Amino acid sequence: MEKQRIRLLCLDIDGTLLDSQHRLPSQNKEAVKKAIQAGVTVCLMSARSPGAVVPILRALGMEYNMACYNGGLILHKDKTMYEERIPVFTGAQIVQEAQHCGVHLSAYRNWDWFIEKDDQWSVQESRITGIFPITAPLMKTVSQWKDGAHKFLCMGEPHQIDAVYAGLRERRLPVQLVRSKDTYLEILPLRAEKGIALQSICRMLHIAKEQSMVIGDHDNDCGMLREAGWGVAMGNGSEAAKTAADVCTRTNDEAGAAFAIDTWVLKSREECV
Repeated sequence: MEKQRIRLLCLDIDGTLLDSQHRLPSQNKEAVKKAIQAGVTVCLMSARSPGAVVPILRALGMEYNMACYNGGLILHKDKTMYEERIPVFTGAQIVQEAQHCGVHLSAYRNWDWFIEKDDQWSVQESRITGIFPITAPLMKTVSQWKDGAHKFLCMGEPHQIDAVYAGLRERRLPVQLVRSKDTYLEILPLRAEKGIALQSICRMLHIAKEQSMVIGDHDNDCGMLREAGWGVAMGNGSEAAKTAADVCTRTNDEAGAAFAIDTWVLKSREECV
């Protein structure tokens, strides 16, 4: 990193900042707080909705600096700085395909999460994120929105996700299809991408990309891992994430995020003094 001073630190949440039990390790919490105290701007970058990110921000003592829905909604303090949405007609086709394939479908718009009915997948997601959905007929609900959804999420067994992925590909919809887990398919606007979000945040804060460091673990983090001045993949990360990154850290069960912050943010700052 040639003694480059890091001014912006962007962190993925699940699989990165949180351990495999979806807990925030104390080492990660303390490392983030030290980075903030050292003058580094910290932003959480996640496929989660804003409501599912806020409890983590509070635990870290952070301002509302977050890029949600894989970068499709950027919130800085109390302002929406950037957003992308899925058109209403496209959303209706997604609902139709998911229901045809028999997979769970969640629709996200602003801070709200909508489902057709509770099932094992919605219960699991609530347990992970700490938020609860609104139950409503999805086709009717989605079709009535004027400004579209920020994200759809299909959840199911891997073979079910394979089927809905193939069906949506055949429809040639103007969306991204991103598998964030074997059992999860994120459906996002074309420009909802963490690398694009990182560029936007750097412009907004007048920080050079070379002075940014990101930490992530999965395929949907690859854009920001490549775009950043210093990309760090988790030890538990996907092969794609490790290939996109400059270096790897320890796993999320070994507080790999804290190790990365201590090694490449805090120590590098000391070297620059």
